[in-house]
Amino acid sequence: MQQLTLCRTDPIVALIYERFSANMVRVPDSRIRPLSIIAARRGRNAWRGSLLPLLSNPRAFGIRPEVSQLTDVSGKRSRRVTLDLGMHILRGFLKGFGLPSADLTSTLGRSTYLSFAFPSVRRAAYDLGALGWALAGQQIDRGNPAATIFFGDERHDLLLIDSVLISDQISVTFFNERGQQSDLDVSALTKIFAGAEAHSKGEGQAELILKSEKELTFAFTCVRLFLDQEGRITAMPPDHLLRTLGIPDEPPPQVRYSPDRVLLHAQPGLVMLDS
Repeated sequence: MQQLTLCRTDPIVALIYERFSANMVRVPDSRIRPLSIIAARRGRNAWRGSLLPLLSNPRAFGIRPEVSQLTDVSGKRSRRVTLDLGMHILRGFLKGFGLPSADLTSTLGRSTYLSFAFPSVRRAAYDLGALGWALAGQQIDRGNPAATIFFGDERHDLLLIDSVLISDQISVTFFNERGQQSDLDVSALTKIFAGAEAHSKGEGQAELILKSEKELTFAFTCVRLFLDQEGRITAMPPDHLLRTLGIPDEPPPQVRYSPDRVLLHAQPGLVMLDS
């Protein structure tokens, strides 16, 4: 797992990180959904697909996530960031949307800042009480080779994604220095990004709206599952401890736990999961 640290006081970051205790994803991904699992060990966090194939009795799992519109997140714009940082973030978003991320410098004119927004955001989430009820009596199938990493002395922590924030659009606003008219090459951008919308947005500003055929996850929350020696799921407790997960060749970050969620890092940022 790699992380690009973001400003905690940014309007979007504050909502996602503080209110929802969610981990933001650097590359939005439609595969990241409730009941996806993450194997965590020594700072490495790998997406491992769905929990259901690992259960001894997956057909008994009879609940579905509730989906709601998040009007307080939809349309809220981030702070302006420098062009270099903004393009670094944008390339991750472009990859998630399946769009080319070649050098866009020639189309940006004198743009010096960027900001981001998600025009339409929904949340798909399991009620934790209902999730615990559905997992009661369930057992991880130790005979499944994909489950062996969650057992033994070198076992990984089993993190279960219980909610995701999803959107099929992202808005990018480019800013020029004050007093300068926007010279963003709108025509070139709409040719590069098929289906995108681009237009001037007042003095020194231009907006690019990217769209995806699928709703992509850009943030998620997860809880930790505890197993006994037989693979039975024994606990899904809140955890208030600070955990140190070292990332190789980097200072070990702190993992902060909210009352009912696992945050993968002590500071808000964009997470890149190992595949």
